[in-house]
Amino acid sequence: MTDDTDTVSDETIFRSIVMESPIPIALLVGRELIITVANEPQLAVWGKGDQVFGKPLAKAIPEMEGQPFLAILDEVFTTGITFATNNTPARMVVNGITKTVYFDFSFKAVRNQQGAVYGIIATGIEITQQIADQQALQQSEERFRHLSTDLDREVQERTRQLQNSIQELKRSNDNLQQFAYIASHDLQEPLRKVQQFGDLLRQKYSAELGEGLTYIERMQSAASRMSTLIRDLLSYSRISTQRDTSKQVSLSMIVEAALRDLEMLIQKTNAVIHVSDLPVVEGDPSQLMHLFLNLLSNALKFSRPGVSPQIQIKSGWIAAAQLPKDNKPHRDAIAYYRIDIADNGIGFDEKYLDRIFTVFQRLHGQNEYAGTGIGLAICEKVVANHGGVITATSQPGQGSTFSVYLPI
Repeated sequence: MTDDTDTVSDETIFRSIVMESPIPIALLVGRELIITVANEPQLAVWGKGDQVFGKPLAKAIPEMEGQPFLAILDEVFTTGITFATNNTPARMVVNGITKTVYFDFSFKAVRNQQGAVYGIIATGIEITQQIADQQALQQSEERFRHLSTDLDREVQERTRQLQNSIQELKRSNDNLQQFAYIASHDLQEPLRKVQQFGDLLRQKYSAELGEGLTYIERMQSAASRMSTLIRDLLSYSRISTQRDTSKQVSLSMIVEAALRDLEMLIQKTNAVIHVSDLPVVEGDPSQLMHLFLNLLSNALKFSRPGVSPQIQIKSGWIAAAQLPKDNKPHRDAIAYYRIDIADNGIGFDEKYLDRIFTVFQRLHGQNEYAGTGIGLAICEKVVANHGGVITATSQPGQGSTFSVYLPI
């Protein structure tokens, strides 16, 4: 389990990212959904000011009664299963005026160290204007089929407006990527100062500090973990917004490069790695490098004490009908490459399978195994970007096999 320093660090980073985000985000705690954290975009959506903090959602936003959202939130809290939907209307009362707005939103359960749900992160992007533009375009196209060339000009105008909206969305994505970089840089700079001043204190005042050196070491360790978490968050953000640079990629060369990067860890753990012939796929080399680096580093990290890691990488192909049940690929294909990364490590209980590919979800405490809980979420995002799925099979103490399915 992590100590209080780790908890405060993670919460501080979470609040910083939430409050700087241009996307509406709120943290609702407990069965009553107490509004604990909400950024300015979220407060603007609700239109009730900061008086909502500390209140149950149903009381703070009374117009929620009679709409499906409270029931959905209760279901997410009960089951722990994420709910997400698009183009959803909601009735809001903002500054005393009732209006209908449209959102793409998600409700995601937040768990404590014991795995129990204690709150929900609600995120949403208002798309009312885009919906209006789409409806206007559809109406224009309908009129076009019945009217003369003078509506022709109106359709062209609406098409131009829609194209402008698309450009605005592209600019918004670019701004989000820039925001992620700036947030990362601004959060990293004070952490570097903490570590630098800690080194100076240890070098110049070691004798005077005495037992205080222990606190400095803990402070620097926490700062180092925060720095790693920020870098991983930036990687996740970049993969989510990165433009498609697909080309023919040799997975054998990708794995070879990943093993070179992990050479010191492989030597330290006396790991033995067997790699079979791997296919050439259509994809982004940088993202695929992230995928195999994370999977291989996990296989090395979660080894059994006193047992040298044994890792095997092999591939084959399957028909679409043979994909694992309940795994829907992001791109339809007749067949898929299957790449297995199998290890002899500590394994895990498969009842946690739905959690391991989610951001910030960890099955082990920081003191047991270092990490940020983002690596496998990056893997899932990369595979999704390539139109495939990723899953795993495992038993405690019996090792794990991660299977990546990519369309042929």
